[in-house]
Amino acid sequence: MIEKIIKKIRSLPPLPESVQRVREVCSNPEGTVKDLIPVIKQDPMFTADILKAANSPLYGFSKQIASIDQAVSLFGMGTIQGFAIAYAMRKSFSVDLSVYGINSNDLTNVSTMQNALICNWGKFQVFTYKDEMTTLSLIMELGKMIAAKIIEENNKTEIFKDEMSKVRTYKEILGVEKEFLSISSEQINAMMFKHWKFSETMIEIMQHIVEPEKADEDVKKHTQILRVAKEAIPVTSPLCEKSIGLALEKCKEYKLDYQSLNSEIKALKSLIAS
Repeated sequence: MIEKIIKKIRSLPPLPESVQRVREVCSNPEGTVKDLIPVIKQDPMFTADILKAANSPLYGFSKQIASIDQAVSLFGMGTIQGFAIAYAMRKSFSVDLSVYGINSNDLTNVSTMQNALICNWGKFQVFTYKDEMTTLSLIMELGKMIAAKIIEENNKTEIFKDEMSKVRTYKEILGVEKEFLSISSEQINAMMFKHWKFSETMIEIMQHIVEPEKADEDVKKHTQILRVAKEAIPVTSPLCEKSIGLALEKCKEYKLDYQSLNSEIKALKSLIAS
């Protein structure tokens, strides 16, 4: 099965030129938010996507955002890069995600919630690689698109869907993925990032979210933070009480800021309900 996953990833097209330009700006030590704005404006649909996200209640901005310049400045380079990669993936790789009990809009909403949690809590837990972590928070579920395609092509759709319908937590999702695919969708993501020549830092963080204790010391905390976000907001049952409890347990285990996480989760739930 892993060989089939590798073959599928190798068949993925390069990221569009517009996304490559966004990545170039973000990876340039002298790149700025101002440099990103003209690149983004070249794609009206992507511009509309960013403005829609900026006006989502999840981010809690105090007033309506009408200008793309303002939206990009508020989000910062890490989140904009994540939006660009996720946008390109959705455009170039249409797939039925019903095997996970979700659709593409659900996946986008979950990724947005995860990003909001990282922006409002996670990035304040670290001093380095903040942009890389916020980028990853928007694209760390994309491996499920490849996973769903592989499941479909191997005629395991119904049995996978049946097993997935029984699970709610991140750990349970992980168990089903490993049973059917031999690896997790996070590992598939890391393989995709290697294919697209992402930075070694982003690949290292991504491939160790399942087991943060195996990550290099300089990114271990980043993997722990993203793992907490995935625990709180799994694709099957985002922000359900059980998932929140498990996320708070992981937060204590990793010695992260428990009180601020609890507050941000409550705020996120309130924003969703409003």
